[in-house]
Amino acid sequence: MKLTIECLKNVLKKPFTQKYPKERPAIPSRLRGKHVYDKEKCVYCGLCARYCPSNAISVDREKKEWSVDIGKCLFCEQCAEVCPTKCLVLGTEFELAEVDKGRFVFRG
Repeated sequence: MKLTIECLKNVLKKPFTQKYPKERPAIPSRLRGKHVYDKEKCVYCGLCARYCPSNAISVDREKKEWSVDIGKCLFCEQCAEVCPTKCLVLGTEFELAEVDKGRFVFRG
């Protein structure tokens, strides 16, 4: 009898889940998403690459190029914490799924 009552309660309730593509979730303020990089502030010191635990970041001082492989990134935010000019932060973009692995590399 208890099971029947519980089933009837759940049938009459509104669904708890969101219809994701149509209903957007509330994004937390401290979400660690895709990297946001300000090329004008960067001094290409390489500290972000040195402190990256997954070796996802590479910096070339001579060519003044910077890249991050999103597929390797742990989103730990150590790169942003160690950056002396704060030219690198983790943004709020979290929809990073791709079919092509080449699109995982973000260059700045």
